[in-house]
Amino acid sequence: MRKEYLDNDRRSHSRSYSIGQELKTTHQALRQEIPELARVSIALFDPAYSELRTFVHSTIEGSPLVRYRAPISPSTSLGRLVCQQKSRVENDIASNITGNSPHSTWLLEQGYAASLTLPILDQNQFTGLLFFDVNKPQFFDALTVDELTLRTQEITALVNEQSTLIQAAEEMAHSVRTTSLVGERDNIEHAYRVGQYAHIIADHIAPLYQLDDETIDHIVRFACLHDIGKYSTLSSKQCSLWLQDWDNATLIAGRVQQGVNLINQLARQVSERQYACTHLLGDIIRYHHEYLNGTGYPFGLKHAQIPIAARIVTVANIFDALTSHRHYSESWSLTHALLELEKMVAQGQLDGNCVHPLRCHQNKVKNIMLTNAHFAS
Repeated sequence: MRKEYLDNDRRSHSRSYSIGQELKTTHQALRQEIPELARVSIALFDPAYSELRTFVHSTIEGSPLVRYRAPISPSTSLGRLVCQQKSRVENDIASNITGNSPHSTWLLEQGYAASLTLPILDQNQFTGLLFFDVNKPQFFDALTVDELTLRTQEITALVNEQSTLIQAAEEMAHSVRTTSLVGERDNIEHAYRVGQYAHIIADHIAPLYQLDDETIDHIVRFACLHDIGKYSTLSSKQCSLWLQDWDNATLIAGRVQQGVNLINQLARQVSERQYACTHLLGDIIRYHHEYLNGTGYPFGLKHAQIPIAARIVTVANIFDALTSHRHYSESWSLTHALLELEKMVAQGQLDGNCVHPLRCHQNKVKNIMLTNAHFAS
C-alpha cells in the first residue's frame, strides 16, 4: 500500500510544472527571435512587508540574482510607474545606474547594456515585476516593448493564477483554524512561527540542497499549512471518545489524508492546471511527521524518501512545539530546545542540516519566539 501510494505520488509530480520551468520555456522561445535577450526574471510583491523578492529567473548570460529582497513603495520611482501601470526602459545601464545597493552593484557586474521592467497586475492589483536584460544598448523601443508585453502575457497569467491558488489555500487554512474548537489563537500563531522558522532553515540550506527562490517561497508559505488536516471537521471527529483506542499512525494518517483532500479539492476549483507548488504542499502535509530513521508516521519512510520540504517543516514544527507554552507542558528555552533537536539528529530522526541553521541564527530565532503573529484582517 505504501509503495502504491508513493508511486502514484511520483506520477502526479511528473505531470506538474513550475513557474520557473515555464519562464525558461518562454525565454528559449523569445531567444529564437531576440538572441540578445540574456536574462528574464520575475520578482513578486510581498504586501505584508512592502517589498519585492526574487522568485524565478532564466539566466543564459551572467550570474543570477537570488534570495534577494528590496523595499518598494508608491513614493519610489519604480513604485510610481507601477501605480501608473507603465513599463520602465533603461537603454544605457552603465551610464545611468547609480547607487550602491546590492541590486545596482549586481546589475553593473553583469555587463548588461539595457533593461526593461514590466509590472505584473491581477485585476489592477500589483503582484510583481517582469525583468528583461539584454547585451545591446538602446535596444528597447516602443515596438519591442509592446511585443514582449504581448509575448509574456501567458506567463504573467500563470503567475497570477498560482498566486490565487496559494492565497486561497492560506485563507482556507486560516478559516479551518479559526473554526477549530480548541486554541484558535495558539493554532494561528503556531502556524505563523513554523513558517518563519522554515524560512530561516530554507534560506540557510538553499545552496546545499539546490533550493531555488520559487521552492523557498513555497516552503515558507506552505509551512504554515502543514497541519490543516488536524483542524478539519472530519479530523475533529476522530478525536472523539469512541476512537481513543486508535493508534497514533492511524490517527495521523487520517489527518494527513484529510489535509491532502482539502488541498486537492481547492486546487481543482481554482484551476485545471496542475502546479508543482500543490505537490510540494502535499509533500509537507503528508510527510512532516516522518523521521529519517523510519520511526515516524504515518508511512515510516526513511532518508531520501522524505522530501527536503517536509524535513525542513518537521524541524520547524518540533522546535516551535518545544518552545511554546501548552496547556499540558511548559515552554523550553532556546538552548534546551536546540539540544533536544540535536539529540534527535544523533538518534537519526532529524536532518542535521535543517537543525544547524536554527543554531546559526539564534538572534532571528529569538525574535520569532518573542513576537506574536500579526495577520491582516
